[in-house]
Amino acid sequence: MFESICLKAEDFLKLAIALGPFWFYLFLFLSGLVENLFPPYPGDTVTFIGGYLAGTGLLTFSLVFLSASLGCLAGAMILYVLGKNKGRRIFLKNKGPIFNQTQLERVENWFGRYGEKVLIISRFLTGVRSLVALTAGVGNVRLKKMTIYTLISILLWNSIILFSAFKIQESWREILKMIQLYNKVVLTVVVLSAVIWLIKTFKGKFVRSNAGARR
Repeated sequence: MFESICLKAEDFLKLAIALGPFWFYLFLFLSGLVENLFPPYPGDTVTFIGGYLAGTGLLTFSLVFLSASLGCLAGAMILYVLGKNKGRRIFLKNKGPIFNQTQLERVENWFGRYGEKVLIISRFLTGVRSLVALTAGVGNVRLKKMTIYTLISILLWNSIILFSAFKIQESWREILKMIQLYNKVVLTVVVLSAVIWLIKTFKGKFVRSNAGARR
């Protein structure tokens, strides 16, 4: 598995050198954007390679940081707008077990209580970043709050990745492996938590419906 990770990283390195600075900055921006819309895309790997190349002097660190961060923010805001304009309608128009007005009110209340904390750590939750941005729109989080706290999260996460790649050149493969492992562990925990929540939700509704039928 590690060998396949390194192979992808080497491919990105070759691509970056072949593209040249300007086009790779654009590639960094687009990678950050696409990663939000299509979570399996290895956006963190591209960002890491950008930091590594900045450490070698092939790229400018500040431009790498800016390109990657703006791309991530753009992708998150697209999902936020979709959630606010389209996602809320799904909850308002349906009366199913998950998509209904009661669940929408719960999402709004939840973001009203924990919104800042969730948005600040959202970038550290690989595989769920996109869901957080989309749900923030559904939860009617204010645009200013969404932008500020999501940007803080992006800057913190990208700082860790880029400075790691920039400073420790000789160990970049090991660092990249650690980042990939961290992302997989977080994703596994989140998926299991979501499955448990769904089971409890449907089980509770099933029990209540049976109880109502017996009456």
